[in-house]
Amino acid sequence: MHTHSNERAYLITNSKKFYYTPDTGRHWFFSEAPSPPNTFGAQVLRFQTKTYYLIWIGNVDCQSGYENCHAQAQYTWNNGRSWQLVEDYVVNCDWARDEELRIDSSKILCESYENKQGSQVFFGRENALQLVSGTGYFATKTKLFDHVVGFTKLSEFLIVAEVSFFVVLCVRC
Repeated sequence: MHTHSNERAYLITNSKKFYYTPDTGRHWFFSEAPSPPNTFGAQVLRFQTKTYYLIWIGNVDCQSGYENCHAQAQYTWNNGRSWQLVEDYVVNCDWARDEELRIDSSKILCESYENKQGSQVFFGRENALQLVSGTGYFATKTKLFDHVVGFTKLSEFLIVAEVSFFVVLCVRC
């Protein structure tokens, strides 16, 4: 279900094809996403207050092994007729604006790996997961945090969990 419109719903398949209804199921249409849905555990679709604006997180380069397999976020402004790249090697991307968080509607937040090469399947803590904010639909990026665990929006607040690293020196252990 679309989180900002009771009339809109989406059915995701295991391919690029997805179905949607703009009128509570009276009519169903299909469209094509830029990639198959991701298998990394990220929410595939993210919704914006403008109902035709979507973020899709799908798998890229995963069909022929895992050498460069990664999740990629793209957005659409016309319900999937056209797509634009947001970011590669992501864990989560979402629209920053919400009904209660009234900020720039073109701002997107992404949990994105610092090192964007190789297979995301095998990434561990040595590859920092950063929280990046992008205005102009991610055209202008700003890194907000270096080592995030995750983020969520709650009411008018953005909540971010970040890992802190401690160095312990033992002189007489």
